[in-house]
Amino acid sequence: MRYVHPARARFRALIRQAEPQINLAEAALCVAWEDQGVGHPGIALRELDGLAEAARPAVQAATPAEVPIALNRFLFDEVGFHGNTWNYSDPANSFLDRVLESRAGLPITLTIIYLEVGWRLGLPVSGLALPGHFLARYAGPGGDLFVDPFNRGRLWSRAECVTQIATFYGAAPAALVNRVMEPPTRRAILARLLRNLKNLYSERGSHPEALAALDRILLLEPDQAQDVRDRGLLRARLGQLNGALEDLDRYARIAPSAPDLAEIRLQARALARRAATGN
Repeated sequence: MRYVHPARARFRALIRQAEPQINLAEAALCVAWEDQGVGHPGIALRELDGLAEAARPAVQAATPAEVPIALNRFLFDEVGFHGNTWNYSDPANSFLDRVLESRAGLPITLTIIYLEVGWRLGLPVSGLALPGHFLARYAGPGGDLFVDPFNRGRLWSRAECVTQIATFYGAAPAALVNRVMEPPTRRAILARLLRNLKNLYSERGSHPEALAALDRILLLEPDQAQDVRDRGLLRARLGQLNGALEDLDRYARIAPSAPDLAEIRLQARALARRAATGN
């Protein structure tokens, strides 16, 4: 029987839950546990509990309009969470336990901490998955506030969010803006965290680690054609020819109009010849 790392087994169990029941922090900690080879999710979860309890007095004393200000003051001024601008590409910035320890991380890991503390306090917070950046959203009495945990809680206007979308896509029609501004699901947040890691590992030439990230992305979003293709190509690079052929065949079936399909079919035929000859 194929060995399954206990972190992967726990991750699978967590993401099988209905969306509102998925424990985002624990699933993110399972990513860190597997990739680092060691992990103690319970300790980090208790730290999140402690942060929420420490923030509670200031949040409860604030008026409804002042609650996000009080939470920002606690997390970013008192505790000191901030973006890691000096070593942004370090995979540790994607590991929630390490970010809790160092108080420095990526936009998405810092936002996960913001969300988890907010949820423990019963606050109306959600994520905002902008292209190229990740924010938290606070649904306040006067409308949504967009909080940037990477930049110590700086508030973004909706116009700035639209500019970010337009900069990435070249335009920002209303339909696109509305789609991007929808709160991401917990599965989508985890998939984005893992895509960050996959890209970092690929840039470093850490192909087995990149493959492990892709495996978990496809547990979350099994029908994403680009991820199926990328896993097939990565399996081929690592000599996993049968798995590579399965992925590339599936890519052809779920993306029959893909512009790179002819090239992928050529690669698949070459892989099939290698598999047949045992080379």
